[in-house]
Amino acid sequence: MTGWEDFIYFFSFSDQNINNVLIGTALLGIVGGLVGSLVVLSKRTLVIDAISHSMLPGIALGFLISGIKDPLYLLLGGMTTSALSVLMINAFVNRSKIKPDAAIAITLSVLFSIGVILLNLVQNTGNPNQSGLNDFLFGKAASMLSSDLKYFAILNLFALTIIPIFYRQFKIGIFDPIFGHTIGIQRNFVQFLISLLTILTAAAGIQTVGIILMSAIIIAPASAALFWTRNFSKVMMIAAGIGISCSIAGVYISYLFPEMPTGPWVVVVLATLSLFSVLLSPRGLIAKQLQIALNRKKIKIENCLKSLYKVQFNEKRILESVTAEELAHHLFLPSSKLEKTLKKLKRKHWVIHIGNSYCLTDKGKIEAERIIRIHRLWELYLEKYMALPPHLVHDSAESIEHVITPELERALTKIMGKPIFDPHQQKIPYHD
Repeated sequence: MTGWEDFIYFFSFSDQNINNVLIGTALLGIVGGLVGSLVVLSKRTLVIDAISHSMLPGIALGFLISGIKDPLYLLLGGMTTSALSVLMINAFVNRSKIKPDAAIAITLSVLFSIGVILLNLVQNTGNPNQSGLNDFLFGKAASMLSSDLKYFAILNLFALTIIPIFYRQFKIGIFDPIFGHTIGIQRNFVQFLISLLTILTAAAGIQTVGIILMSAIIIAPASAALFWTRNFSKVMMIAAGIGISCSIAGVYISYLFPEMPTGPWVVVVLATLSLFSVLLSPRGLIAKQLQIALNRKKIKIENCLKSLYKVQFNEKRILESVTAEELAHHLFLPSSKLEKTLKKLKRKHWVIHIGNSYCLTDKGKIEAERIIRIHRLWELYLEKYMALPPHLVHDSAESIEHVITPELERALTKIMGKPIFDPHQQKIPYHD
Protein backbone atom coordinates (compact mmCIF):
# COMPACT_ATOMS: atom_id res chain seq x y z
CA MET A 1 0.00 0.00 0.00
CA THR A 2 1.03 3.59 -0.56
CA GLY A 3 1.57 5.98 2.32
CA TRP A 4 -1.85 7.55 1.82
CA GLU A 5 -3.56 4.15 1.65
CA ASP A 6 -1.77 3.09 4.85
CA PHE A 7 -2.99 6.26 6.53
CA ILE A 8 -6.59 5.69 5.42
CA TYR A 9 -6.55 2.04 6.46
CA PHE A 10 -4.98 2.80 9.86
CA PHE A 11 -7.59 5.41 10.76
CA SER A 12 -10.52 3.53 9.23
CA PHE A 13 -10.69 1.44 12.46
CA SER A 14 -11.52 -1.63 10.41
CA ASP A 15 -8.69 -3.77 11.82
CA GLN A 16 -9.48 -5.07 15.31
CA ASN A 17 -5.83 -5.68 16.20
CA ILE A 18 -4.91 -2.10 15.31
CA ASN A 19 -7.92 -0.84 17.25
CA ASN A 20 -6.85 -2.74 20.37
CA VAL A 21 -3.38 -1.24 20.27
CA LEU A 22 -4.61 2.23 19.34
CA ILE A 23 -7.31 2.44 22.04
CA GLY A 24 -5.08 0.98 24.74
CA THR A 25 -2.16 3.27 23.89
CA ALA A 26 -4.36 6.36 23.50
CA LEU A 27 -5.98 5.77 26.89
CA LEU A 28 -2.55 5.30 28.42
CA GLY A 29 -1.36 8.57 26.85
CA ILE A 30 -4.27 10.53 28.33
CA VAL A 31 -3.98 9.03 31.79
CA GLY A 32 -0.18 9.19 31.73
CA GLY A 33 -0.34 12.91 30.97
CA LEU A 34 -2.87 13.64 33.71
CA VAL A 35 -1.21 11.50 36.37
CA GLY A 36 2.22 12.70 35.31
CA SER A 37 1.16 16.29 35.95
CA LEU A 38 0.33 15.40 39.55
CA VAL A 39 3.56 13.43 39.98
CA VAL A 40 5.85 16.07 38.47
CA LEU A 41 4.24 18.98 40.32
CA SER A 42 4.38 17.08 43.62
CA LYS A 43 8.09 16.35 42.94
CA ARG A 44 7.76 12.57 43.16
CA THR A 45 9.11 11.66 39.73
CA LEU A 46 11.75 9.26 41.07
CA VAL A 47 9.04 7.14 42.70
CA ILE A 48 7.70 6.26 39.24
CA ASP A 49 10.79 4.22 38.43
CA ALA A 50 10.47 2.30 41.69
CA ILE A 51 6.78 1.61 41.09
CA SER A 52 7.21 0.46 37.49
CA HIS A 53 10.33 -1.67 38.08
CA SER A 54 8.83 -3.28 41.17
CA MET A 55 6.00 -4.68 39.05
CA LEU A 56 8.30 -7.34 37.61
CA PRO A 57 8.37 -9.65 40.67
CA GLY A 58 4.60 -9.30 41.01
CA ILE A 59 4.06 -10.31 37.39
CA ALA A 60 6.32 -13.31 37.84
CA LEU A 61 4.57 -14.30 41.08
CA GLY A 62 1.17 -13.91 39.44
CA PHE A 63 2.23 -16.36 36.75
CA LEU A 64 3.80 -18.81 39.21
CA ILE A 65 0.64 -18.88 41.33
CA SER A 66 -1.86 -19.11 38.47
CA GLY A 67 0.22 -21.08 35.99
CA ILE A 68 -1.34 -19.14 33.13
CA LYS A 69 -0.63 -15.80 31.48
CA ASP A 70 -3.93 -14.24 32.51
CA PRO A 71 -3.76 -10.40 32.61
CA LEU A 72 -5.89 -10.34 35.76
CA TYR A 73 -3.38 -12.37 37.81
CA LEU A 74 -0.40 -10.58 36.29
CA LEU A 75 -1.85 -7.13 36.97
CA LEU A 76 -2.87 -8.01 40.53
CA GLY A 77 0.60 -9.34 41.22
CA GLY A 78 2.31 -6.32 39.66
CA MET A 79 0.13 -3.80 41.50
CA THR A 80 0.70 -5.63 44.81
CA THR A 81 4.49 -5.45 44.57
CA SER A 82 4.26 -1.83 43.34
CA ALA A 83 2.26 -0.95 46.44
CA LEU A 84 4.89 -2.80 48.48
CA SER A 85 7.60 -0.63 46.91
CA VAL A 86 5.81 2.56 48.03
CA LEU A 87 5.46 1.18 51.56
CA MET A 88 9.15 0.23 51.61
CA ILE A 89 10.22 3.70 50.46
CA ASN A 90 8.07 5.39 53.09
CA ALA A 91 9.38 3.03 55.78
CA PHE A 92 13.00 3.72 54.84
CA VAL A 93 12.45 7.48 54.87
CA ASN A 94 10.28 7.71 57.99
CA ARG A 95 11.99 5.15 60.19
CA SER A 96 15.64 5.55 59.30
CA LYS A 97 18.16 8.18 58.27
CA ILE A 98 18.07 7.04 54.64
CA LYS A 99 17.32 9.89 52.23
CA PRO A 100 14.37 9.59 49.79
CA ASP A 101 16.53 9.19 46.69
CA ALA A 102 18.60 6.46 48.35
CA ALA A 103 15.43 4.72 49.56
CA ILE A 104 14.01 4.74 46.03
CA ALA A 105 17.27 3.38 44.57
CA ILE A 106 17.44 0.58 47.16
CA THR A 107 13.80 -0.42 46.70
CA LEU A 108 13.98 -0.32 42.90
CA SER A 109 17.16 -2.38 42.63
CA VAL A 110 16.12 -4.98 45.22
CA LEU A 111 12.62 -5.62 43.86
CA PHE A 112 13.71 -5.55 40.22
CA SER A 113 16.49 -8.04 40.99
CA ILE A 114 13.97 -10.31 42.68
CA GLY A 115 11.79 -10.01 39.60
CA VAL A 116 14.65 -11.07 37.31
CA ILE A 117 15.34 -14.08 39.56
CA LEU A 118 11.66 -15.07 39.53
CA LEU A 119 11.53 -14.75 35.74
CA ASN A 120 14.43 -17.18 35.50
CA LEU A 121 12.55 -19.56 37.81
CA VAL A 122 9.49 -19.29 35.56
CA GLN A 123 11.61 -20.18 32.52
CA ASN A 124 12.92 -23.26 34.31
CA THR A 125 9.45 -24.56 35.18
CA GLY A 126 8.91 -25.72 31.62
CA ASN A 127 5.38 -24.26 31.61
CA PRO A 128 4.47 -23.67 27.93
CA ASN A 129 2.36 -20.64 28.90
CA GLN A 130 5.44 -18.67 29.95
CA SER A 131 6.06 -17.45 26.40
CA GLY A 132 5.86 -13.66 26.18
CA LEU A 133 6.49 -12.79 29.84
CA ASN A 134 9.74 -11.07 28.89
CA ASP A 135 7.69 -8.68 26.74
CA PHE A 136 6.59 -6.92 29.92
CA LEU A 137 10.11 -5.48 30.23
CA PHE A 138 9.94 -3.40 27.04
CA GLY A 139 6.31 -3.87 26.06
CA LYS A 140 4.72 -5.50 23.05
CA ALA A 141 1.55 -3.67 22.17
CA ALA A 142 1.01 -5.73 19.03
CA SER A 143 0.19 -8.76 21.19
CA MET A 144 -2.63 -6.97 22.99
CA LEU A 145 -5.93 -8.82 22.71
CA SER A 146 -9.47 -7.58 23.31
CA SER A 147 -9.51 -9.41 26.66
CA ASP A 148 -6.26 -7.66 27.66
CA LEU A 149 -7.64 -4.30 26.57
CA LYS A 150 -10.63 -4.78 28.87
CA TYR A 151 -8.45 -4.93 32.00
CA PHE A 152 -6.18 -2.08 30.91
CA ALA A 153 -9.19 0.09 30.01
CA ILE A 154 -10.76 -0.53 33.44
CA LEU A 155 -7.56 0.61 35.16
CA ASN A 156 -7.31 3.72 32.99
CA LEU A 157 -10.97 4.63 33.42
CA PHE A 158 -10.71 4.14 37.18
CA ALA A 159 -7.78 6.56 37.23
CA LEU A 160 -9.74 9.02 35.08
CA THR A 161 -12.58 8.85 37.61
CA ILE A 162 -10.37 9.55 40.63
CA ILE A 163 -8.73 12.67 39.18
CA PRO A 164 -11.85 14.89 38.78
CA ILE A 165 -13.36 13.68 42.06
CA PHE A 166 -10.29 14.72 44.06
CA TYR A 167 -9.17 17.59 41.80
CA ARG A 168 -9.53 20.20 44.55
CA GLN A 169 -7.61 18.06 47.04
CA PHE A 170 -4.80 17.54 44.53
CA LYS A 171 -4.52 21.23 43.74
CA ILE A 172 -4.45 22.38 47.36
CA GLY A 173 -2.34 19.47 48.60
CA ILE A 174 0.35 20.08 45.97
CA PHE A 175 0.55 23.87 46.03
CA ASP A 176 -0.49 24.82 49.56
CA PRO A 177 -0.35 21.82 51.91
CA ILE A 178 -0.33 24.05 55.02
CA PHE A 179 -3.62 25.66 54.03
CA GLY A 180 -4.91 22.22 53.05
CA HIS A 181 -4.12 20.91 56.52
CA THR A 182 -6.15 23.74 58.11
CA ILE A 183 -9.24 22.80 56.07
CA GLY A 184 -8.86 19.07 56.62
CA ILE A 185 -6.94 17.99 53.51
CA GLN A 186 -4.16 15.72 54.73
CA ARG A 187 -0.94 15.74 52.70
CA ASN A 188 -0.46 12.00 53.31
CA PHE A 189 -3.88 11.30 51.80
CA VAL A 190 -3.03 13.33 48.70
CA GLN A 191 0.30 11.51 48.35
CA PHE A 192 -1.52 8.19 48.77
CA LEU A 193 -3.90 9.07 45.93
CA ILE A 194 -1.03 10.12 43.67
CA SER A 195 0.82 6.87 44.42
CA LEU A 196 -2.38 4.88 43.73
CA LEU A 197 -2.86 6.66 40.39
CA THR A 198 0.78 6.03 39.48
CA ILE A 199 0.39 2.30 40.24
CA LEU A 200 -2.81 2.10 38.17
CA THR A 201 -1.18 3.92 35.24
CA ALA A 202 1.95 1.78 35.38
CA ALA A 203 -0.15 -1.39 35.48
CA ALA A 204 -2.19 -0.21 32.49
CA GLY A 205 0.94 0.46 30.46
CA ILE A 206 3.11 -2.57 31.14
CA GLN A 207 2.06 -4.42 28.00
CA THR A 208 2.12 -1.33 25.79
CA VAL A 209 5.49 0.23 26.70
CA GLY A 210 6.82 -2.17 29.32
CA ILE A 211 8.29 -1.74 32.76
CA ILE A 212 11.53 -0.08 31.64
CA LEU A 213 9.95 2.72 29.59
CA MET A 214 6.88 3.36 31.75
CA SER A 215 8.38 6.34 33.58
CA ALA A 216 8.81 8.22 30.28
CA ILE A 217 5.08 7.91 29.51
CA ILE A 218 4.24 9.55 32.84
CA ILE A 219 7.01 12.13 33.19
CA ALA A 220 7.62 13.38 29.64
CA PRO A 221 4.14 14.79 28.76
CA ALA A 222 3.84 16.74 32.02
CA SER A 223 7.42 18.02 31.82
CA ALA A 224 6.81 19.24 28.27
CA ALA A 225 3.48 20.84 29.22
CA LEU A 226 5.14 22.93 31.95
CA PHE A 227 7.09 24.75 29.25
CA TRP A 228 3.83 26.03 27.75
CA THR A 229 1.87 27.15 30.81
CA ARG A 230 1.96 27.42 34.59
CA ASN A 231 -1.78 27.03 35.08
CA PHE A 232 -2.53 23.76 36.88
CA SER A 233 -5.59 22.70 34.89
CA LYS A 234 -4.00 23.77 31.59
CA VAL A 235 -0.84 21.78 32.39
CA MET A 236 -3.00 18.69 32.87
CA MET A 237 -4.93 19.25 29.65
CA ILE A 238 -1.80 19.94 27.58
CA ALA A 239 -0.03 16.94 29.11
CA ALA A 240 -2.99 14.71 28.25
CA GLY A 241 -3.01 16.11 24.70
CA ILE A 242 0.72 15.48 24.31
CA GLY A 243 0.30 11.97 25.74
CA ILE A 244 -2.48 10.91 23.38
CA SER A 245 -1.00 12.53 20.25
CA CYS A 246 2.45 10.98 20.81
CA SER A 247 0.87 7.60 21.61
CA ILE A 248 -1.12 7.61 18.37
CA ALA A 249 1.95 8.73 16.41
CA GLY A 250 4.03 5.94 17.95
CA VAL A 251 1.41 3.33 17.09
CA TYR A 252 1.18 4.64 13.52
CA ILE A 253 4.97 4.50 13.02
CA SER A 254 5.08 0.96 14.36
CA TYR A 255 2.22 0.06 11.98
CA LEU A 256 4.21 1.42 9.03
CA PHE A 257 7.30 -0.49 10.17
CA PRO A 258 5.98 -3.73 11.77
CA GLU A 259 9.45 -4.87 12.83
CA MET A 260 9.69 -1.88 15.16
CA PRO A 261 7.96 -2.11 18.60
CA THR A 262 5.28 0.37 19.58
CA GLY A 263 6.41 1.32 23.09
CA PRO A 264 9.89 2.58 22.20
CA TRP A 265 8.49 4.57 19.28
CA VAL A 266 5.94 6.23 21.56
CA VAL A 267 8.79 7.23 23.88
CA VAL A 268 10.91 8.51 20.96
CA VAL A 269 8.04 10.69 19.72
CA LEU A 270 7.48 11.93 23.28
CA ALA A 271 11.17 12.75 23.63
CA THR A 272 11.13 14.65 20.32
CA LEU A 273 8.11 16.73 21.33
CA SER A 274 9.62 17.32 24.77
CA LEU A 275 12.83 18.56 23.16
CA PHE A 276 10.78 20.83 20.91
CA SER A 277 9.04 22.24 24.01
CA VAL A 278 12.33 22.72 25.84
CA LEU A 279 13.81 24.66 22.93
CA LEU A 280 10.96 26.45 21.16
CA SER A 281 8.10 26.97 23.64
CA PRO A 282 7.40 30.43 25.12
CA ARG A 283 9.20 29.27 28.28
CA GLY A 284 11.88 27.32 26.42
CA LEU A 285 15.62 27.84 26.26
CA ILE A 286 15.63 29.87 23.05
CA ALA A 287 12.88 32.21 24.28
CA LYS A 288 14.70 32.52 27.60
CA GLN A 289 17.98 33.43 25.91
CA LEU A 290 16.21 35.95 23.69
CA GLN A 291 14.56 37.50 26.76
CA ILE A 292 17.91 37.69 28.54
CA ALA A 293 19.42 39.42 25.52
CA LEU A 294 16.50 41.86 25.35
CA ASN A 295 16.78 42.57 29.08
CA ARG A 296 20.51 43.26 28.78
CA LYS A 297 19.82 45.56 25.86
CA LYS A 298 17.09 47.36 27.83
CA ILE A 299 19.35 47.77 30.89
CA LYS A 300 22.16 49.11 28.72
CA ILE A 301 19.87 51.67 27.08
CA GLU A 302 18.25 52.79 30.34
CA ASN A 303 21.59 53.08 32.14
CA CYS A 304 22.90 55.24 29.32
CA LEU A 305 19.77 57.41 29.41
CA LYS A 306 19.96 57.77 33.19
CA SER A 307 23.65 58.73 33.05
CA LEU A 308 22.99 61.28 30.31
CA TYR A 309 20.33 62.86 32.50
CA LYS A 310 22.63 63.00 35.52
CA VAL A 311 25.43 64.59 33.51
CA GLN A 312 23.20 67.08 31.69
CA PHE A 313 21.04 68.03 34.68
CA ASN A 314 23.73 68.03 37.33
CA GLU A 315 22.66 69.67 40.57
CA LYS A 316 25.63 72.05 40.35
CA ARG A 317 25.13 73.02 36.69
CA ILE A 318 22.78 72.31 33.81
CA LEU A 319 24.41 71.66 30.46
CA GLU A 320 23.01 72.43 27.03
CA SER A 321 24.34 69.10 25.74
CA VAL A 322 26.76 66.33 26.62
CA THR A 323 29.55 64.89 24.50
CA ALA A 324 30.01 61.16 24.09
CA GLU A 325 33.38 61.48 25.87
CA GLU A 326 31.77 63.12 28.92
CA LEU A 327 29.10 60.44 29.05
CA ALA A 328 31.69 57.67 28.61
CA HIS A 329 33.72 59.11 31.48
CA HIS A 330 30.63 59.01 33.71
CA LEU A 331 29.92 55.38 32.77
CA PHE A 332 33.60 54.31 32.89
CA LEU A 333 33.35 53.07 29.31
CA PRO A 334 35.18 53.93 26.07
CA SER A 335 33.10 56.30 23.92
CA SER A 336 33.23 53.85 20.98
CA LYS A 337 31.05 51.42 22.95
CA LEU A 338 28.37 54.05 23.45
CA GLU A 339 27.77 54.89 19.81
CA LYS A 340 25.27 52.06 19.17
CA THR A 341 23.41 52.76 22.42
CA LEU A 342 23.18 56.48 21.68
CA LYS A 343 21.82 55.70 18.21
CA LYS A 344 19.11 53.55 19.82
CA LEU A 345 18.23 56.39 22.18
CA LYS A 346 17.98 58.66 19.16
CA ARG A 347 15.64 56.21 17.36
CA LYS A 348 13.40 56.22 20.43
CA HIS A 349 13.35 60.04 20.24
CA TRP A 350 14.86 60.27 23.71
CA VAL A 351 17.91 62.26 22.58
CA ILE A 352 18.86 64.55 19.75
CA HIS A 353 22.29 64.78 18.19
CA ILE A 354 23.73 68.29 18.04
CA GLY A 355 27.15 68.32 16.39
CA ASN A 356 29.40 66.13 18.53
CA SER A 357 27.06 66.30 21.51
CA TYR A 358 23.78 64.82 22.69
CA CYS A 359 20.82 66.42 24.42
CA LEU A 360 17.77 64.87 26.07
CA THR A 361 14.39 65.54 24.51
CA ASP A 362 11.36 66.19 26.71
CA LYS A 363 10.32 62.59 26.16
CA GLY A 364 13.78 61.35 27.09
CA LYS A 365 13.87 63.52 30.21
CA ILE A 366 10.54 62.09 31.41
CA GLU A 367 11.76 58.53 30.85
CA ALA A 368 15.08 59.21 32.61
CA GLU A 369 13.29 60.76 35.59
CA ARG A 370 11.03 57.70 35.78
CA ILE A 371 14.04 55.36 36.05
CA ILE A 372 15.75 57.55 38.65
CA ARG A 373 12.49 57.95 40.58
CA ILE A 374 12.01 54.16 40.78
CA HIS A 375 15.63 53.71 41.83
CA ARG A 376 15.37 56.20 44.67
CA LEU A 377 11.93 55.04 45.80
CA TRP A 378 13.20 51.49 46.05
CA GLU A 379 16.25 52.62 48.03
CA LEU A 380 13.97 54.42 50.45
CA TYR A 381 11.66 51.41 50.70
CA LEU A 382 14.56 49.10 51.55
CA GLU A 383 15.80 51.49 54.21
CA LYS A 384 12.40 52.18 55.73
CA TYR A 385 10.72 48.76 55.60
CA MET A 386 13.62 46.31 55.31
CA ALA A 387 15.86 48.16 57.81
CA LEU A 388 18.86 48.14 55.46
CA PRO A 389 21.54 50.79 55.94
CA PRO A 390 21.79 53.40 53.13
CA HIS A 391 25.11 52.10 51.81
CA LEU A 392 23.58 48.67 51.06
CA VAL A 393 20.50 49.72 49.09
CA HIS A 394 22.09 51.03 45.89
CA ASP A 395 22.99 47.71 44.23
CA SER A 396 19.51 46.27 44.70
CA ALA A 397 17.94 49.45 43.28
CA GLU A 398 20.25 49.27 40.24
CA SER A 399 18.65 45.95 39.31
CA ILE A 400 15.06 46.56 40.31
CA GLU A 401 14.71 49.91 38.53
CA HIS A 402 14.54 48.11 35.18
CA VAL A 403 11.67 45.75 36.06
CA ILE A 404 9.29 47.66 38.34
CA THR A 405 5.98 48.26 36.58
CA PRO A 406 3.98 51.52 36.72
CA GLU A 407 1.51 49.79 39.07
CA LEU A 408 4.28 48.89 41.52
CA GLU A 409 5.70 52.38 41.23
CA ARG A 410 2.35 53.91 42.17
CA ALA A 411 2.06 51.46 45.08
CA LEU A 412 5.53 52.42 46.36
CA THR A 413 4.70 56.09 46.09
CA LYS A 414 1.42 55.61 47.95
CA ILE A 415 2.95 53.48 50.73
CA MET A 416 5.65 56.02 51.45
CA GLY A 417 3.51 59.12 50.98
CA LYS A 418 5.29 60.56 47.91
CA PRO A 419 8.64 61.22 49.65
CA ILE A 420 10.89 64.03 48.49
CA PHE A 421 14.36 62.63 49.25
CA ASP A 422 15.98 59.20 49.08
CA PRO A 423 18.26 57.73 51.84
CA HIS A 424 21.22 59.65 50.36
CA GLN A 425 19.27 62.93 50.52
CA GLN A 426 18.99 63.12 46.77
CA LYS A 427 15.80 64.59 45.41
CA ILE A 428 13.25 62.16 43.96
CA PRO A 429 12.01 63.56 40.63
CA TYR A 430 8.27 63.44 39.96
CA HIS A 431 6.42 64.23 36.76
CA ASP A 432 2.95 65.48 37.67
